[in-house]
Amino acid sequence: MESQSLKGRNVSFIIIFILSGLLCNNVYSQKKIKGKFCKEFEIRDYGECLTFEPDSTFAFKYSGHLGTIDYGKGDYKFIDNLLILNYDKTEPLKIGHHISKVWTNNSNSIDFNFQFFDFDNIPIPDVNIIYEDSLSKNGYNGIIANKDGIAQLTLIRENKDFHLVLSNLGFSQYEFTLDKKYNYDISVYLQKEGNGLPIRNQVDTIAIEKRGAKYFTVKNNEGKVFTWRKIED
Repeated sequence: MESQSLKGRNVSFIIIFILSGLLCNNVYSQKKIKGKFCKEFEIRDYGECLTFEPDSTFAFKYSGHLGTIDYGKGDYKFIDNLLILNYDKTEPLKIGHHISKVWTNNSNSIDFNFQFFDFDNIPIPDVNIIYEDSLSKNGYNGIIANKDGIAQLTLIRENKDFHLVLSNLGFSQYEFTLDKKYNYDISVYLQKEGNGLPIRNQVDTIAIEKRGAKYFTVKNNEGKVFTWRKIED
């Protein structure tokens, strides 16, 4: 009888151990999610996706027909039914800028020498340079950079500011102002369009209504429920 009692206890212990392991694994799995999940929109021109990695990191991207609108990445965790997204790993966006070299002399004219690059130091051809010109019929004038991304402009020296607007297809418009008393060599670095704005140092809390292996649903502040579905590789 004692031997049978010990066997019964051992069997009970094994069952409890297995159940405990399954419960722990289930709790652990509820705190992890893997793969790319995209929000379903009625308007197909927009897309919003979250990609979850096994190391508890995520990447977010919101895009439209013109390219990426905003994006970010960081760490995520679950607290009960709440998905916490901490955008703590997003790199800041490098924006368009210019570097000027300046000199003066006693000439009545001034020279502006431009050279245009992308962020990989590759010359950008055919950049449009628009500037105010009181002698022009519509008050503006302009020149276009050559195939090597180089342009030169010679104007009458004046004691006033000189505003320029630079544009090229595929790049964000860039504006800046110079002093029309001086001569300049100007290197301009233009930012490509469609990269969007990075989300950084932000924490979002998302209340999950339902969750399955290939979807989860979220209710917004207006009570509307959105489904995020897993995109298979």
